[in-house]
Amino acid sequence: MKKVLALILALMLGITLAACGKDKSDEKVSDSDVITGGWTEPESTEVTDEVKNLLNKATAQLAGGTYEPVAYIGSQVVAGTNHRILCKFTPATKDPKTTYAIVTVYEDLEGNAEIIEILHSEAEVMVKEEVIDGGWFAPETSKLSKEVLDVLKKASANVAGAVYTPVVLLGTQVVAGFNYSMLCEITPVTENPESHYAIVVVNQSADGTTSILETYDFVAEDAK
Repeated sequence: MKKVLALILALMLGITLAACGKDKSDEKVSDSDVITGGWTEPESTEVTDEVKNLLNKATAQLAGGTYEPVAYIGSQVVAGTNHRILCKFTPATKDPKTTYAIVTVYEDLEGNAEIIEILHSEAEVMVKEEVIDGGWFAPETSKLSKEVLDVLKKASANVAGAVYTPVVLLGTQVVAGFNYSMLCEITPVTENPESHYAIVVVNQSADGTTSILETYDFVAEDAK
C-alpha cells in the first residue's frame, strides 16, 4: 500500500514540475487579448491653436482647396495620436461651394503630421459671415443646449433602426420655428453596429412638432 501511495505522489510531482516548466512563449495569444486603441471623445470640441497648427502642417501640401477647422471631435492613441477634425472645405474653383469635411490627422511622436483620411459631405455650409433675415447664423457656443438635444431626440425617435448622437451644433435658422444644423454620430441598431458621422438638419415647427429635414453622410475622398 505504501508503495502505491509513493508511486501516486511521484506521478503528481512530475506533472506539477512539467506544468511549471512549460515555456509560456509557446502559448497562443487570442484575438481577445489584443487591445487596439479606441477613439476618445474630447471634453471640449473647441479648436485650439495646437489643433489649428496641426491641421495647417498636415494640409500644407494638399492642392485643390482649403480646410478650415470647425470642431475637434476625437482622438485615438496609437504610436503617436490620430486626431479627427471637422472642417469647412472650400475647393479652389471659380465659384466654390463650401462644404463640410472630416479630416483625420496622424501626429507621430516627433510632432510630424500627415493626413490619413478625408471624408467629404455634400452638406453646404450655410452659415455666412454676414447674417441676413431668414439666414443661418452661427451659435454662440458649439455645445448643444438641452433644448436642441430634446429637439433631436424627438425628431430621431421617428427614425427606426438608428440612434442619433449629437456632437456639435453648427448653425440655427429662424423660420416658422427653428432649423438646426448639427454634426451627429449615427449608430444602426444591429448586432455589430458601425457608427458613422452625418450632418443632420432638424426642424422644430412653431407648434412644437419636430422632424429631420436632411441627412448628409460623409464619404471617403477617393469615393466621391
